[in-house]
Amino acid sequence: AALLLAGGVFLVRSQITVCDTDYMEGMIPHHSIAILTSERARIEGPRVRELADEIIEAQRREIKEMEWLIRDIRQNGIAHSDAEAAARPVPEFAATPEQPGRTREPRDPGP
Repeated sequence: AALLLAGGVFLVRSQITVCDTDYMEGMIPHHSIAILTSERARIEGPRVRELADEIIEAQRREIKEMEWLIRDIRQNGIAHSDAEAAARPVPEFAATPEQPGRTREPRDPGP
């Protein structure tokens, strides 16, 4: 049992068995939780609210990028060199307030 536990810990910590698409598929839920937490937190301070809004925007943009990369890798394979990657550039993605999951009104910038 101890050997199995040690082996499991090694695999989790080393991430040896995690490929590109597996990595991104695992990160998308992590990013979604960051968005949900940032949206639903009862933040009162404007500086912290601004930080939370920036986190929401960045995480949404990164989710879109990961989804695009997953589709591209599945359709075209991994870009193994900088030249291959340059031939298949990742589009620029922007997070928009119209995205699903937005549960609060935009913050009031104040005077």
